[in-house]
Amino acid sequence: MLNNPVPYEKLQTLLKQLTIDENELEKLSPFRDFFIGRKHEFARHMHEFFSAMAETRIILDQSEHPGFLLNAWAQWFESLFEGRPGEDFLARLWRIGLRHVEVNLDQRYTNLGFSIVRQFCQRIVLSNIPAHIPAEAAGEILQTIDKLLDFCLLVETSAYIEATTRCELEVVKGIADAIRNPVTIIGGNIKRLQRSVTASDPLYNTYESLMVENMRLEHMVPDIIRYIDILNEEPQPDAVVLEECIRNALAILQAEKQYTHVKIDIDLDPSFPTVMGSAKDINYLFYYLLQNSLEAVDPDNARIKICSYPGSHGRNVLLIELFNTGTPPREEDMEKLFSPFFSLKEGGTGFGLPIARLAARKNYGKIEIIPMPGEGVKVIVTLPLAERGTEGMDLS
Repeated sequence: MLNNPVPYEKLQTLLKQLTIDENELEKLSPFRDFFIGRKHEFARHMHEFFSAMAETRIILDQSEHPGFLLNAWAQWFESLFEGRPGEDFLARLWRIGLRHVEVNLDQRYTNLGFSIVRQFCQRIVLSNIPAHIPAEAAGEILQTIDKLLDFCLLVETSAYIEATTRCELEVVKGIADAIRNPVTIIGGNIKRLQRSVTASDPLYNTYESLMVENMRLEHMVPDIIRYIDILNEEPQPDAVVLEECIRNALAILQAEKQYTHVKIDIDLDPSFPTVMGSAKDINYLFYYLLQNSLEAVDPDNARIKICSYPGSHGRNVLLIELFNTGTPPREEDMEKLFSPFFSLKEGGTGFGLPIARLAARKNYGKIEIIPMPGEGVKVIVTLPLAERGTEGMDLS
């Protein structure tokens, strides 16, 4: 059984965004008994519809208790009209989304199911005017039902996507963990074999090339795990001091002996010292961008310049520019730079820039790489300013 916790706070925010409040739900109150009285009719209608489809009939036929699903559909329909959605209702919707992953039900069938619910509600409302539903109230009633069904679909889809993504990522992370020890053992054996021959032996260079590829795998494993961890973790947005992140990243890179001769000029706008984001993500973002810049810098003119400035036209963002004197990527490689496993340097894992972009996107930012032929490469990071938050922000 999947056990992804119910994100009650997020779901309550969705209710507010869809303006599903007491005033909205009061429109259904006089007709609550009318709708609840049709819950079994609704359950039979759903069962007949999905039983007629070969793909979903397989799942229905596998049920150990055929009447259970009919009862579950009836209860769900009743809860839709009981009043303001409480935690029990939210938890039920969330569990339904998780259950669809467990039974391997394609999300398209969930979307189709909500379309059938919408059509059923429209039919019973329109066919009961004016006997049970006043003509002047029908439009508002259907509008409120539409909002409730939109909310249900959003919740179940969110649960489905989270559970599916987490399952797939856990498999990938498990694979990465599983190959860590064998790769280390293989590397040790290659070193021993290389030491058993002289540098003039043709086998020496063979072992050397094997060692380079094995080292690439060794470095790739933690990068893959870090990528998955960033993807899985919920962002914890806060005001992050930009200069601290940059200097922390440089300190780590210096400790790793990734640069000793590079001149680094930091010129950040003091009027905008902080950005909004998860400190952990922002630290990773600049670590990998600076690592990439240091590796790409021209050794005969080893310079990196980092500056920042606010977005133009009232955009509530800060632009951080990283320039290095390295050779710009070829035009045909530009679109591949953010693809996992693609690297322009020997022994590169191909995960540095993908991790940086993921960290930026998670925090409502973006990264742009601009080749400057004859000069170097400019990377522009766009992040939301902390002073004014991210609400209503244009990141285009």
